[in-house]
Amino acid sequence: MEKKKGKIVSSVDEDNAIPYEKWIVSFADTRKSKIRIYFREFFAQGFYEAYDTVMTYAEKQNLDVRWFKEKRNCGNIFSQFEITKLESFCTYCNRKFNDQDPVPCHNDDCNSMFCSRNCMNDHIMLLHNSNI
Repeated sequence: MEKKKGKIVSSVDEDNAIPYEKWIVSFADTRKSKIRIYFREFFAQGFYEAYDTVMTYAEKQNLDVRWFKEKRNCGNIFSQFEITKLESFCTYCNRKFNDQDPVPCHNDDCNSMFCSRNCMNDHIMLLHNSNI
């Protein structure tokens, strides 16, 4: 925020700001003999930021990009399903992971996601006070 002649003015040009949109990307994992196709979702401010995000992830994970588009342009099929985030943070160890599907907590009232079963087991033992 800046002050100009007694008036507070935002330092961000809100009229020309590009909003964050939810995007969906489809990857093909061709490293194995059987091709695995899966989807991830992420936020980006525009096509070029989305392209950079998708290509960086694909290069790190050695995946083939099939397509990516704004979620609102994908139709009703993708709005019915919960799609895994492109990069997730483990609730227990706070490590960023994106090379595997997250492991959800077994407790019905808990929405925590974990990078491994070990983190999930430690979480259950400490927070939910139960043995596995």
